[in-house]
Order: sequence, then structure tokens, then C-alpha cells
Amino acid sequence: MKLTHFVCAIIAAFLTLQSTAQTERNIDTELIRASHISFTLGGFIPGMELNDRYGAFGTIGGSFGVKKANNKYWGVKAMLITGAECQTPDLLSNLTTENGEIIDNEGEVAQLNVYGRGGMFGLEAGKVFSDILPSSNPNSGLLIKFGAGSIHHKIRFDYTENHITQLEGEYLPGYDRLTWGYYGSFFAGYWVMDEEKRLNFYAGFTGFGAQTFPLRTTNFDTGIPDVDPRTELGFGIEFGWVLHIYERAPQEFWY
Repeated sequence: MKLTHFVCAIIAAFLTLQSTAQTERNIDTELIRASHISFTLGGFIPGMELNDRYGAFGTIGGSFGVKKANNKYWGVKAMLITGAECQTPDLLSNLTTENGEIIDNEGEVAQLNVYGRGGMFGLEAGKVFSDILPSSNPNSGLLIKFGAGSIHHKIRFDYTENHITQLEGEYLPGYDRLTWGYYGSFFAGYWVMDEEKRLNFYAGFTGFGAQTFPLRTTNFDTGIPDVDPRTELGFGIEFGWVLHIYERAPQEFWY
């Protein structure tokens, strides 16, 4: 089965589950508990030492969470960091020619793309405040949440033509700047639970601060290992498409 078919099947299954799990409870007037799965997109501007290495980057990921009947929120989240322009100066200076080109194994000028990639995995907790901002129902409103977890990133080299031995196998760790650490995050935005149980999403501003540590012993371009911890920041926006799994209301029987 192709990946696109698999993804479509998963989304269809969740939509079916959401539809079949509808209840007769009125979201307009009742506070309800609702588990959900979210698909998220984000865009970030890096700060401090993260900005020394990368430019602006995007995130894509997913989460599982629960909005409780008292509007408190908790969840687990995983995000892929992608598309970060590499800003590390002279990264491949020991491999380039006088013209700043890299030659591949066939003696041709290599077509090389260099960018950052990584991931963030963590826990979140917060609350929906339906009485601070105008909301259509008591289950919607201002969402404030905090998170903490693991973050890692490294430099990736993509080339589609011939091999470049210096950037493969045991040589690659000498250039990829693999880094791992922990982060704390903050989100403030709007949470929407549709009365018709069809359009559910959240969107808002987010940021994180991280303490990370180099994992490579030596950088081949400089000949010097990275040993000092790094302080990294990111600020941006995030949007999530939410698929709720509503609990069934208790049935009443009359005799």
C-alpha cells in the first residue's frame, strides 16, 4: 500500500470514528470531556545559538490529548523539524575547491543541498479559558498550555547524482553536528470545538527554550570538538487540525 493511501485510510478511519462517536450532549451548553488526535503545522524563527546554526524552519507532527470536563488539557506531542537553512559558516571548507565547489566521486561538481532537520517529543498541560475571550460555547476559548520534552537536530546533506564519500558512512558524523537536549515550551492561542462536531482546530503563538549538548567528538572541518552546552530558542505560530473522539452520553430507559 502506498504511503498516501495509508495516510488517507488513517484519516478516513478517524473521521468515521469521530462521526460514529457523536453524542447527543450539547456542546453549546455543556462542558464535556473529549479525547482527540491532532495534526499540526508550525513555522519558527530561531534565536540565540540555534540561530547561529539555522535559519527559519517549519514543523509538522501530531499529538494525542484530552480536554477534560473542567476544560483542563493534557497531551503528548511529536514534531519533525524540517526545512531549516543551514547557516554554519565554512561548514565544508576542507572539502571545497578554490571556486567553493565540491567534487563528487565521478569528478563532477556536486549538486548539494544542506539544511537542518530534527525532532521534538514531549508532554503538554494547560487549560481552555472560555470566559476570557469571546467564545461560541463553553468548550471553546483561549488555550494556554506548557510543555517539556526532548529535542534533537543535525545538519543533513542531500545530493541526487553521484556519491560523495566524504559525506557518507563513518565520515558523515564529522560534519552533521548532531545535538540533543531538553526543552520547555509555551503556547497561547484559540481552541475551537464546533457545535456540529465538524470543524475543530486550534491556532496561536508558541515558543520554546532548550538546553542542548553536542554528541559528536570531532568536527572534521575545524578539527575541534564541540563540547560546550548550547542555549537555543524558537518563536513562531502553530496550527492544529483536531479530530475528537467524543464519549457517548448515558442512555436513559423509561418503563
